Amino acid sequence: MKRVFLLLFIVAFSSCAINTSFNSFYQEHEDDSEFSFGLSSSLIASFLPEESIEDIKPLLKKAKHIRILVFSEHAEDKTEQFDKFINRSRFEKTIKVKSKNDKIAFFTLQRNKKVKEIVLEIASGDELVLIGLKTNLTQADLDKIIDGSNTEKPIM
Repeated sequence: MKRVFLLLFIVAFSSCAINTSFNSFYQEHEDDSEFSFGLSSSLIASFLPEESIEDIKPLLKKAKHIRILVFSEHAEDKTEQFDKFINRSRFEKTIKVKSKNDKIAFFTLQRNKKVKEIVLEIASGDELVLIGLKTNLTQADLDKIIDGSNTEKPIM
């Protein structure tokens, strides 16, 4: 009985030790940020122009909330902390674009064949912006969104 209890305690403790949610990073660092913002996905549409909503409607339907952190002071330190968070979590780097002092990286966290979180890292000089979106997308949903953003629309 003691072994079963000890095993359950170890499993519970180890699962708590590995935070893979961007929300945990957000909560840990929002007081250090110059600007932090959290919003329910149902409210996001009210801040966007009508023509933009159609393009991202599938994403908004399957999103729960968005979290944004902006760092301008000590951005290099926060970039290192974010990199450590990503390395110890289960996020996968999907896209990375780097040019001189600028970097954009796109990370996804998948569970049960669904994209549960998307995190965008934008670093430029001494500024860092992190955007986390909690979702429930399939890979096909994500592919449609990415492919849809590449299709050109006629200008009228």
